[in-house]
Amino acid sequence: MVPDQSSRVILVVEDEPDMSIFLSNLLSANGFFPICAATKKDGLKMALESCPDLIIINAMLPAETGIRLYQSLRSHHRLSHIPIVMLSTLDSSTYYCVPGTKRTSTGQHIPEAEAYLQKPPEADELLEIVNRLCSTSSSKSKRIRRTSE
Repeated sequence: MVPDQSSRVILVVEDEPDMSIFLSNLLSANGFFPICAATKKDGLKMALESCPDLIIINAMLPAETGIRLYQSLRSHHRLSHIPIVMLSTLDSSTYYCVPGTKRTSTGQHIPEAEAYLQKPPEADELLEIVNRLCSTSSSKSKRIRRTSE
């Protein structure tokens, strides 16, 4: 299935099948085009292939790969502008104390995600954030395209 031109593409990187289905159904029912990945490797590959309007990441993917995926996206020149929503069972103050959430292993600063939600997210709150970030990312991507043309 291919998104129509008005649909915003949302990449969901989530290893829990129930949460992935919930997010996918919620997004598609509200006019978005979700694509799903269950691993860091697939998430990065899909992000490069589709250049989505927004990415939702399970911060607690196995073996800290959610954090490493976030680091990879923020340091990649083609993907660093894409807004990211982090999901975790941890509250945000605990999450940001985890090593690797603010700096890479080489010490490079990593900005915080545009949004952070505890799992399971409230549908209305998640949709409000997705709508807000997609409208922001759409104006940013227009500026990026104009300056690169």
